[in-house]
Amino acid sequence: MKKSLTLLCLSFIFSFSALAAEVTAVKNGKVMVNLQGAEVHAGDEFFLIDSATHKKIGIIRIKQTKNDRAVADVIKGRGATGNTLQAKASSAGTSAAQTKAAAKSDTSRQQETLSRATTPDEEASAFDKARDMSFLRTLKNSYGFLGQYGMDSMKPTIKENPAINPAEQPELKGTGLGAGGFYEWVLTRNITLRGLGMLEQYNVTGQTSKNVGCKGTTNCSANITYLSGYALAKYYFTTNQIRTWAGLGGGFLIAMSKSATALDENQIATNQVLTVSAGGEYQLNRKNFIPFSVEYVYFPPSDTVTASAILFRVGYGWQ
Repeated sequence: MKKSLTLLCLSFIFSFSALAAEVTAVKNGKVMVNLQGAEVHAGDEFFLIDSATHKKIGIIRIKQTKNDRAVADVIKGRGATGNTLQAKASSAGTSAAQTKAAAKSDTSRQQETLSRATTPDEEASAFDKARDMSFLRTLKNSYGFLGQYGMDSMKPTIKENPAINPAEQPELKGTGLGAGGFYEWVLTRNITLRGLGMLEQYNVTGQTSKNVGCKGTTNCSANITYLSGYALAKYYFTTNQIRTWAGLGGGFLIAMSKSATALDENQIATNQVLTVSAGGEYQLNRKNFIPFSVEYVYFPPSDTVTASAILFRVGYGWQ
């Protein structure tokens, strides 16, 4: 009689510790759990129970909760859809408290994202972001498009009649727009090579003081549209959610259209340039990011002109 009573008590205790909560999704070392009314908190640990064999197959730690659902890390073993949860006693109260505090600190922003989710798609997205951001520390081949705003400058040598007026070098300045696409190859853990194609404008205007050597006027200008190809080697300093980098490269510019009073249009054909860049990428998720950069473009000088540009680029990318 006593033995039967003991077995009955043990059975009751076991059934009490086994929760009706069930794993509904498994992804990248995380599980999503339907709590089915169970009360759990960030930092709580549970055994994963195989629904067929009723054996323990892993241990999870709750990361965040919302609306009878929870996201948890698989800290031991493996998880599968349909697994149920069984309460796991903490080995030490102090350790459990530290675990909960760490979990709260590490996931406060992610918890806020999950709490704002109002549709299944938004919750799935929040679940995807709830894992640690380790994927951000791995560079991947990527591609995308970029928009460009350029601040252009040029200093041509204007000669009307040196015997009457000495040559002048007016400061010509202007702005231009551009757009294009890129593909980026990963070479090492921190180094990538970007190939970039752009259709871009180079526009400058200005005036001379005495000469009328800009086709008979003192108003000097150059408006050129280039089809450009660039190669850029980039070194990444950080690869967190915001990746920062610096790079060196070069480009080959082909003039597609041109109109100039400060230059001989017949000599405007192609240019080779050197570039120094710095920028970053804001990672939206594992696959999408926003690239941005500032770039100094140096045109090797000739006997009649020196030129440069500062380019600001921003776009959208996939990896």
